[in-house]
Amino acid sequence: MKALATDLSNNILERGKIDGIKITPMKLQKILYYVCRDYVKATGQMPIGEQFEVWQYGPVLSSVYGEFKDFKDKPITSYAKNANGRSYKVSENDNPVLMRIIDVAWAKYKNLTGIQLSKMTHGSGSGWIKAYIRGGGGSLITLEDMRNDTTG
Repeated sequence: MKALATDLSNNILERGKIDGIKITPMKLQKILYYVCRDYVKATGQMPIGEQFEVWQYGPVLSSVYGEFKDFKDKPITSYAKNANGRSYKVSENDNPVLMRIIDVAWAKYKNLTGIQLSKMTHGSGSGWIKAYIRGGGGSLITLEDMRNDTTG
């Protein structure tokens, strides 16, 4: 069973809390994209049950956008919660490949801003640009787009 995107968000937000690094909604979306992209490259599958959409500033998971949109461009100060008000994370112990990919992505991108990461996702060779050229805003970024992404 694939994880919820909001649960995977909590894994990244927890790393930010531990390291004392602020994460805005835009930064979270882009780190999530690179985690999922690298997971697709390693396994051929998405770790979550949702596809990224082509939005103006890069790849976006609509469930994560909905959860954290009230923070706007400010740092996120709480974890995603389900309908019962509980927060969950993806069990990294059950998926060591995902754990390694999150660790590598976090180390690589944690000190970049959301704007810097957004610019990276717009680079030639990105999954975002391929999906945008194919279908414009609102298109879905496919597994093939992610597998062939050469940015970051």
